[in-house]
Amino acid sequence: MGRTGGVDTQIESWWTTVMVGQPGQPHPLYGDAVDVKQHGGILHLSGELESLRDRQELIAEAHRYLARGIADVDARRLKVKRHDQRRGLYDQTIIAAFSNRAVANHALTFLRQHRRLRAKAAGIVMSGGDPLLESVGEFATDVRKALSSGHGILLARVDETDAFEARELLDEDTRSIWTMVTPPVPARRPH
Repeated sequence: MGRTGGVDTQIESWWTTVMVGQPGQPHPLYGDAVDVKQHGGILHLSGELESLRDRQELIAEAHRYLARGIADVDARRLKVKRHDQRRGLYDQTIIAAFSNRAVANHALTFLRQHRRLRAKAAGIVMSGGDPLLESVGEFATDVRKALSSGHGILLARVDETDAFEARELLDEDTRSIWTMVTPPVPARRPH
């Protein structure tokens, strides 16, 4: 992909905002498909790009900041889109337990505001008799145990192709106590 000087300037400006801890705008070329966080002197790259070349270019951009306050670049969560995965065939439900309902509500807000991930349905389980539990089958027992211990429980139904990212988001970014993923089920079709 040939870049113009204007795009290079936009990219450099974007990285500057990342480095000062104020990333708010999408990447000039890759948009919301990538996320960059700085923690402990390490740039953590995550997301899903269209090609291996795009991935390599983004990693090269990040490497320009080594020795300028950055000790390393972690690109383990930066993936290349698999074009053989078809969206809309299967859904999976992610179950995440948090220390209490308020923290679960905070995680739900965070999930709903995430740029790349769109849950088909998401909510907080309010009690052991909550109708949301019908969607988790045999996992309902674990959810009821967590509720009786005072934990807040978030359920999110996502496209199967997004399940890994949704689990990672709830497990790592919102620091759930535990996270489970139900087996895939045929996707619900809109009426």
